[in-house]
Amino acid sequence: MQNVALSNYIANMQLHISEAAFFHCTASWYHMDVLSDFNRLYYMLGDGGHIRIGEEEIYPKRGQLVVMPAGTMLSVRTMEGREFPKYFCHFNARSGEQELFQLLETPSCVDTADPEAAARTFGELVRHYHSGDLTSMLRAKLLLQELLCQFLERGGNARLRQPAGGSVDKVSRVLAYIDHHLADNVTLEQLAELAHFHPNYFIRFFKSATGRSPMQYMNQRRMEKAKAWMVSTDISISEAAERVGSSLYQFSKMFKQYTGSSPSEYRKTMRMQKGRQ
Repeated sequence: MQNVALSNYIANMQLHISEAAFFHCTASWYHMDVLSDFNRLYYMLGDGGHIRIGEEEIYPKRGQLVVMPAGTMLSVRTMEGREFPKYFCHFNARSGEQELFQLLETPSCVDTADPEAAARTFGELVRHYHSGDLTSMLRAKLLLQELLCQFLERGGNARLRQPAGGSVDKVSRVLAYIDHHLADNVTLEQLAELAHFHPNYFIRFFKSATGRSPMQYMNQRRMEKAKAWMVSTDISISEAAERVGSSLYQFSKMFKQYTGSSPSEYRKTMRMQKGRQ
């Protein structure tokens, strides 16, 4: 169930970049006991750095990505007599009302699979961030997403921190229940009971964790499943509607709201695209 919750938090991540640049850290450069409301992502282009994140001390090497979560006391400096270049990005990654990297337990520092490719990606991120083109900020966010995906994948075994009250377990339990009951008429009261909350409080709790109301999330999951069925199976549209507990008319209407196409149009378009690959 943890994996379902973790995947949901990441899928609903909203990125905001506040700075991105290349910087050469000289022998006298340092930040001491800094507490910021944004995350820091470094890509190390050389050795010689010393970073303290909370109680953890690391000495990242060339070709490694480092994430320093928002709200964590940190110090960064060059080691004596050393200097190093780096790319850096200051960003927020919110899932609902929560900062994603405050929820995750991950290594602070990971190796990249292809250091040269990672350097190019970060360089492109910086270039687009400082460009005034129409799509430049969107492209910068996509490149940041790629780097964060690498960080999470290379770090392995990312976990959600368990705050007081077991809220992660409660969210995980509700999300797993939703995934197993997409064909059923699940009520708000049933979901609230799973989390042991009053329905009114449960709506706020669920939205703060996922960015959506319970019913919005359930409909989103139904449409995600339906989209996959349209592409990878030959089930009829009426059977897909039945699998998500909907009439054919309601299903077709909702599917078009989510995708911009009817189920049959979506199936045809996606299979044509797949055939060209």
